[in-house]
Amino acid sequence: MSKIVKLFISLVLSIAGLYYAFRKMDLDELWLQLTQVHISYILFSTVLMIYSVVIRARRWKLILEPIEEIPVRVLFGATMIGYFGNSVLPLRMGEVLRGYSIGKQFKVGTSSALGTIILERVLDMLGLIFLIIIFLILSPINEWLGEILYGVIFVTLIAFIFVFWLGRTKVEWQPFLLRFRLLDNRLGRRLINIIQNLISGITALKNTSHALKITFYTLYIWFIYYVYMLGVVTAIGVNLDWIGIGIILITTSLSISIPAAPGYIGTYHAVAVYVLTNIFNVGLTEAQAFAIIVHAVGYVPFVILGSYYFLRSSIHLSDVKSEALL
Repeated sequence: MSKIVKLFISLVLSIAGLYYAFRKMDLDELWLQLTQVHISYILFSTVLMIYSVVIRARRWKLILEPIEEIPVRVLFGATMIGYFGNSVLPLRMGEVLRGYSIGKQFKVGTSSALGTIILERVLDMLGLIFLIIIFLILSPINEWLGEILYGVIFVTLIAFIFVFWLGRTKVEWQPFLLRFRLLDNRLGRRLINIIQNLISGITALKNTSHALKITFYTLYIWFIYYVYMLGVVTAIGVNLDWIGIGIILITTSLSISIPAAPGYIGTYHAVAVYVLTNIFNVGLTEAQAFAIIVHAVGYVPFVILGSYYFLRSSIHLSDVKSEALL
């Protein structure tokens, strides 16, 4: 599928999401709801989201350690650049931007760094699975939602098993791939080198001595996200118990995986509004206010801080486009 087609699909999904979330909107009521928000809780949730990036940087440092020793402050800046890229660029180009920023400064290579980012995403999904299992046990969930969550568990476990197999396999990938005559040329060798570096990054966990600490950081990140969601719910005054907060965290987190415009605009709002109004019977205006604020808290700080770190770096988007996986 070409990039143009993917961009078109993501744009259509985002517009459809915004239409669904705000097609029935009373502007005066929504504005009143937004002006009654407790700012102190919003600030608390914003600080938590920034703090979660510190924990992500610490985890990434442990993952990268077998490849290269990189300071946490550098990884924090690179992660912020990645969030900035995801917020303003289509097709999750922020992940490539993040890998490129590290590959340019250290002897990691963009493709190896990108491999560790893929590994991070698998770990994030495993943490989300842990959360899903807890709330599937504790809460009666709609049949269709339960099917989606079971599907997420299945796909993530398959991905983790594949990563585990890659780490354990003794296959020498470069000689194996060179057997194919189509790849036995300059461009093919370049592609094989990229694949090898990606695999090296994805399987970096096999060489770490910090598996327990990485597991702790993964679960801790999700705990931070839960408290952040609790802060936003409290700020708006949405009537949700602790199980409901968990369900809305899970569903909005899953919405990020849907192809959409930069910053997950539209799809994120649609999922938040749908779950609150149809599963928890929250009023439409209240649900719309929640969708706006919870998205803004996880979007605006990263755009501001990410743009700061991006402008401080010597990265140019044209470089990323032409050399992203070198």
